[in-house]
Amino acid sequence: MKKLLFIVAILTLFSCSDDDEQERLMYDITYSATALNGTTINKVEYLNSQGNLIELTNVTSPWNISLTIRAGLGLQAAAYGDIPYQGSLSITATWKPEGGTSETETVTLPNDTPNSVINNGVVEISGRTLLD
Repeated sequence: MKKLLFIVAILTLFSCSDDDEQERLMYDITYSATALNGTTINKVEYLNSQGNLIELTNVTSPWNISLTIRAGLGLQAAAYGDIPYQGSLSITATWKPEGGTSETETVTLPNDTPNSVINNGVVEISGRTLLD
């Protein structure tokens, strides 16, 4: 009888622990940066799947990375570059929750001023938390 109670207690413990641990919703994210008409990308920053800010230099255009991130973490990216007249720098984030609809945000910085260069201009997808 004691063995039976022990086995029932163990099975109950395992079944309860499975119910307590909810699976977190996951997001597929793609970040991309594009430099046009002589623009140079100096640096790209983005939040990785652990929520750490990653900085990359010596990036060529077009640049992109795809990640899977759990809900509760952040979505954030930025690109820095030198933009000559008639050039532009863009950053795009596309994210899609499991079983959900894809969303996209693009920020572009053009240089429309003749005989000028925007030095270390920045385009940024502002930080936000991905919801459950």
